[in-house]
Amino acid sequence: MSGKAKHQYLSKWRCPSNIALVKYWGKHDFQKPMNPSLSFVLQNAFTETSVELHKDGNQKLEFYFEGVVGSFGDRIEKYLDHVSAELPWLNKYNIRIHSRNSFPHSAGIASSASSFGALALCLTELDFAFSGKEMDSPEFWQKASILARMGSGSACRSVYPVFSIWGKTKLFESSSDEYAIPVTEGISPVFSGLRDAILLVDSGTKEVASSVGHRLMEGHIYQRSRIAQAHENINELYLAFLSGDQEKFITVVENEALSLHALMMTSYPSFILLKPNSLELISRIRRFRDKSGIPVCFTIDAGPNIHLLYFEENELDVKAFIEEELLVFCENGKWIDDRIGEASPNPSKRGVKESVFVDDCIFEKLIS
Repeated sequence: MSGKAKHQYLSKWRCPSNIALVKYWGKHDFQKPMNPSLSFVLQNAFTETSVELHKDGNQKLEFYFEGVVGSFGDRIEKYLDHVSAELPWLNKYNIRIHSRNSFPHSAGIASSASSFGALALCLTELDFAFSGKEMDSPEFWQKASILARMGSGSACRSVYPVFSIWGKTKLFESSSDEYAIPVTEGISPVFSGLRDAILLVDSGTKEVASSVGHRLMEGHIYQRSRIAQAHENINELYLAFLSGDQEKFITVVENEALSLHALMMTSYPSFILLKPNSLELISRIRRFRDKSGIPVCFTIDAGPNIHLLYFEENELDVKAFIEEELLVFCENGKWIDDRIGEASPNPSKRGVKESVFVDDCIFEKLIS
């Protein structure tokens, strides 16, 4: 936090989006997950946000997205009203927020995860500065994850590097429905080279908001089975991480992706978000894997766009495959080249106040 003038403070953070491998679908109470989820953050898809506290004028909140007044402002205002119970100093200041994404809003990437993650990191830094607490502690990241969750459930996973788990599971005693935890210990080096090619089938607004889909899980006929499946898949996926088992990784990830959409199709009312080109891409990815022996797979969020996951050592072959066979099924031939976000597993290197960088700027504290 840097003070610009008396009663004026500024915090600025960059936070990545994330893609879930074991999906969060359905919630209870306030933004708590019905089942645990496991995700990884992206390297190039991030939101950069600044929060300025001041006592100038009478406007309580100003929100600017990429330089203009953002339509997201109403949601931010409701969010700040809610978290003010956790951050009582918020009511003493007017707030000016500037935010921008490194990726198009319609790119099939979860912008709410990176947006609320970045905002939560700013608010947590300000809170720790006001209370005199050290940022260089696990408590800082846990608090940021809690605040992020209150804005968007999946955002709580974005405040950590590489892999994280959100939701109580017997696999990790420290896991919680309140916040995500980082998962770094013992993971095979093969997964450090995980790549994500985001194949853009349809960049339009989602036909059904995720919040609606979450609510439909409350009385879903497969609710209990889904919860059990998620716990089992997290266990299987973590075993794959430890052993470097790419085949098991592929099996679990594709099972989770298709299960998510099966839950949507069997909810009441039901909805189908996959497009004909989504199904064609899935078919071609599987055919390529069978013919070439190259370990590729797909995952899908609550939309039509396909995330093609592969490993660093196969990059040239997979990119040739994308160019030659897949782009014709993408909207205007567009795709986004991304990869797993890398950062130091040592929390003390992620929270240095005066220093900016965490490896390739995944968690970057931007000094004004």
